[in-house]
Amino acid sequence: MKSEIKIISYILIVAGLFVILFQLLFSDKPDSITPFIIGSLLIFLPFLQLTGRSITKFVTSFGSGKIVVETESMGLMESVQVEPPRELDEHTLTIRRDFSSKIEETLPGVHAPAFNVLEEKIALTVTPCSDPMTPMYMLDNNFRIINWNISFSICFDRTMEGRKGLNVLEWTYFLENYQEVLDHGVKAFADPNNFPTIDVEQLEYQSRRFGYIKGIKRAYQIPNDDGTCLGWLITIEPEFETLEMSQKFQATLFNSLRLALMWSEYALSYDIVLNQSDIYPHLIQKLIGEADIGPKPIPFNTKVLDLGAGTGNITSRLASPEAGRLIVSIDNNQVMLNHLRSKCKQVIRHDAQGPGVIPIKQDISSLFGLSDGFFDVVVVNNVLYSLPVESVQSCLKEIFRVLKPDGEIRLSEPHKKANVKEVLAVIKKELQTKGHFEEIEDHYNKVEQINNYSLAPMLNKVNLSDMENTLKQIGFSQISYSEDKTYAGQSFIVCAIKS
Repeated sequence: MKSEIKIISYILIVAGLFVILFQLLFSDKPDSITPFIIGSLLIFLPFLQLTGRSITKFVTSFGSGKIVVETESMGLMESVQVEPPRELDEHTLTIRRDFSSKIEETLPGVHAPAFNVLEEKIALTVTPCSDPMTPMYMLDNNFRIINWNISFSICFDRTMEGRKGLNVLEWTYFLENYQEVLDHGVKAFADPNNFPTIDVEQLEYQSRRFGYIKGIKRAYQIPNDDGTCLGWLITIEPEFETLEMSQKFQATLFNSLRLALMWSEYALSYDIVLNQSDIYPHLIQKLIGEADIGPKPIPFNTKVLDLGAGTGNITSRLASPEAGRLIVSIDNNQVMLNHLRSKCKQVIRHDAQGPGVIPIKQDISSLFGLSDGFFDVVVVNNVLYSLPVESVQSCLKEIFRVLKPDGEIRLSEPHKKANVKEVLAVIKKELQTKGHFEEIEDHYNKVEQINNYSLAPMLNKVNLSDMENTLKQIGFSQISYSEDKTYAGQSFIVCAIKS
């Protein structure tokens, strides 16, 4: 289908050129502009198709009641059908209303007065919800930090990073009014048998980027199945001193959300494309010691940390039950971790008391909560390039900390002169040779667009010798394996031993 569209596009371009040349050379009215317009359109529109560009369309189909929206996402044309709100038919609605009428005297709220949007407080205030723009975090029933969203990280300068598992008190110290907050906490939560269902208080915080912030904090108790307190969901409604700062926060958050969504979108396609190539599986095989040439195999019955595990291509290969390995797989992207869990669902576990896979959503620059000297091997595949430069050292130091003496790091990264287009060209050729390209061409195009426009600017940070020197400075005593011509010659592999 794609090849037929390309052939038609080329035919239309040739036809457009013919129209223009005929007008110039043979027409009785060479000054007429109409043929030039027609010819230009015949050339221009197919050219957009061939180069992956598109004109965004908005079409409303009144007959079907659907809205069809065509959008350009990373240079690719995508159609989305927005369905109208669902309505119950009159017969079904009548039956269900008859049922409720039999018990309406005991149903809460059925005799409430008519809703008036201009008089209802809940309609006139900004109410907390699962909006990604609202800063949120979660605590367990012992008030330990469990999770937080991107909005919270942006608004509060990533002050919870590295504090997962700690008492929320450690975050409270960042607040300008921490004394009032601590006093309030004692009064509201001192009695574990009488926790409030919801608690409201004001926070004050001095942000490095957005200035002074006041926020209304709402802590909602999450009930367990037996009615006891399972944990807390906390939302904060930030109020900035100026409109400029509010807009700056929103712009920063939009960019961060786009990046998070980009990685999620990437996960949907790169798994399909890369795993059907030859060079990507070979890179993984070499990194974990399953290739003819490369590092030794990762031993059975070992503890392995797959850092930046993504969709679990390394984890799933290491997690065979007969290998007896415990693999802890960490990534900060929930969509990727969902893929990983699906691949490894037979061996997922929730403790470290035996072999299997423990997926953890966490920032990889801090491995807080993982014990010193716990792992035999740490595998890091094409991850560090995506971190800010200042976070790379932090990540490597944390890897050193969690490795046992004589433990090993196995690391693969694009080298300083890496050209992602060469990698993609090799993958495309391999897919074409196998006869798989046309069936996954849309996924390939998406991978290509994301790599060219979003990932390529992150590359070109270090070469093999830079990484070897960095590892030695951190404390790794021996480089056990290295090469810089893997993955179509665009990446290096280095393995190092902790003394």
